[in-house]
Amino acid sequence: MTATHLVVGPARHGVVSFALNLATSLRGVDGATNVVRLDHWRDLDDTVRLCHGVHLNFTDRLYGATPADAAHRVVALIRDVEATGSRVTVTLHDVPQPSDGGNYAQRVEAYRAVCAAVHGLVTNSDHERSLLEESRIADPADVVVIPLPLDVADAPPRPSVVGDRSVGVFGFVYPGKGHDEVLAAMAGMPSSVGFVAVGEPSAGHDDLVDSLAKTAERDGRRFSVTGYVADDALAGVLHEVTVPVAHHRHVSASGSINTWIAAGRRPLVSVNRYTVEHAERHPGTVTPYPDTASGLRGALDYAMAHPDSTWIAAGTVSGSPTHVTAQRYARALARWHD
Repeated sequence: MTATHLVVGPARHGVVSFALNLATSLRGVDGATNVVRLDHWRDLDDTVRLCHGVHLNFTDRLYGATPADAAHRVVALIRDVEATGSRVTVTLHDVPQPSDGGNYAQRVEAYRAVCAAVHGLVTNSDHERSLLEESRIADPADVVVIPLPLDVADAPPRPSVVGDRSVGVFGFVYPGKGHDEVLAAMAGMPSSVGFVAVGEPSAGHDDLVDSLAKTAERDGRRFSVTGYVADDALAGVLHEVTVPVAHHRHVSASGSINTWIAAGRRPLVSVNRYTVEHAERHPGTVTPYPDTASGLRGALDYAMAHPDSTWIAAGTVSGSPTHVTAQRYARALARWHD
């Protein structure tokens, strides 16, 4: 029995991109894969009457105005699907953790309600599964870990180091992503070294861009935000950055890190439970540094002086290429939806 992949949310959202890419990769393993695509959670109320099983990728912001609203809507969907004699399975994203701040307790309750209702759970890292256990959201024995797909291409030609140098952070601009810490850590670098945010501001966070611009201006440093970059142009933009950094300290599983790597770059990453797991699974794809201000400054200085260290070496391989991830999902979905 083939699960229908229900994909909800704006096309540029990372979880939506993941869900659509997953469905595409599963077609190469299982053949026909059904996809129902909705741009907004409001469309769920009148649209969803699905059979043959459903798999969805859940993060609360894609399914409701509040975590409680999202959980209520998804649990109602599960009950509707169950009424047809079918099942719902879920890949969880943005798993709650205490660094969420005031929203943490609400998000925990929402994820707990969804996990209690579904028939199969996936996380994309052991770290996320541990977060579920630590917040008493779900029993880790009920969770299947399927790492994010990562394809390491042949190393691209490396651009000349002559010319303007820059430090870059990739992904939506929002608090906690690390843009402000990285810019602050550049204070000791020559002002000729620019800072580039590759991506666009997350909704409601244009003020962070203004703050970053003022900080850069005080240092006499070039600052730019690229805005949304189309997939076919992204690798070229990431190649132009001298030093790639992923300083999202509270990440649970990172598509941003994988995007740098897929472009042939070896980003600097702060040491945390997820990046340690990533480095063990994909040796040679990231450069970890201690999660301190001095650790970040030292890593930036070294990478700027040794730009070759920011590129993936020839022969580096992935521990979870796309076809392997698809096979793992196919086995889990077949077991749950049979």
